[in-house]
Formats: sequence, C-alpha cells, structure tokens
Amino acid sequence: MTNFPNDPISKIEWRDAASLDANDYNPNVVFTPELRLLERSLLVTGWVQPILITPAGQIIDGFHRAMLSRESTALRARYGGLVPCAVLDVPRHKAMLLTVRMNRAKGTHVAVRMSAIVRELIDVHHCDPQEVAIEIGATRDEIDLLYQDGVFKKKNIADYRYSFAWYPAETTAR
Repeated sequence: MTNFPNDPISKIEWRDAASLDANDYNPNVVFTPELRLLERSLLVTGWVQPILITPAGQIIDGFHRAMLSRESTALRARYGGLVPCAVLDVPRHKAMLLTVRMNRAKGTHVAVRMSAIVRELIDVHHCDPQEVAIEIGATRDEIDLLYQDGVFKKKNIADYRYSFAWYPAETTAR
C-alpha cells in the first residue's frame, strides 16, 4: 500500500522493451563509455528508475535504458526483455517539456536539437517562451537564442556560454 496512489511511481508496469517507441525530440546524447556504465549499473544494482512512457508506449524519459534492454544480451537474459514503466497521460508539448527537464537535470544536450524543440514548443504548441524557460531550467536569453532560425550558422556559437548542462554540437551519439 502506498501513501501516494496517484503518483506515477506507485503504478509501475513491467513492459516489453521492444514494444516501446522512441520519441522524435529527445536532445540527450549518451556516448558509448557512458552506455557501458549504464548497462553495468542496471546489471549490478538493478532498476532504480522506471522508464516514463505515454499510454501508447512512446518514451518520454529513459530511451537509453530501453535501448540497452533491447540490445544487451545480459540485460535481456536477466529481465527477459522487460522494463519498469511509469505511464504518464500528457499532451505532446508537456511530454517534450518533461523530456528536456528530466534529461537536462541529468546531463548534456545537443543545442541543435534543443533549438528544434524550442521552436516546436513555441510555434506548434503555442507555449509561452518564458514558460518554456521555467519548465526546462533555462534562461529567457537561452530560449530566445535557441528559437532563432539558423542561429548556429549565423552566430559564432562556439563562443556562446551555455548552462553547464548544454553544449553545442553538430554530431550525435547513441
């Protein structure tokens, strides 16, 4: 019995990792050494954080954990391809904000992808730029910079000072 029955963590469902779908907006990048470390952590410690998904099975947070659960022979053997999931029924723009907020708190982001996310949130979902800044822990200046079309070609982006959780890059990693 839990004291917080409405919190997602109180409703964990074990689902087949192969049934989950990646979202098309995740700006998080994890390189191979960190993926190996994440795999080791799952094997040694076990699952300490569920994958956040929509009711349709689209991943909001936990893409790399789900990917490892599909691709790692050791993880498949240990968990039978299953992953713990918390289901969140939120609209796309709220899922996008949550993805960025969760991942930004954990590590780095590719600024080029962040730019596309910011433009979609403002242009398509009509989110207020200040709300976006607050929700993802950015300054309004960062949001304004990321919102500019072609900003990375127009500006000497290598000299721009981002928050420590962000870095500009034109390449991606798994």
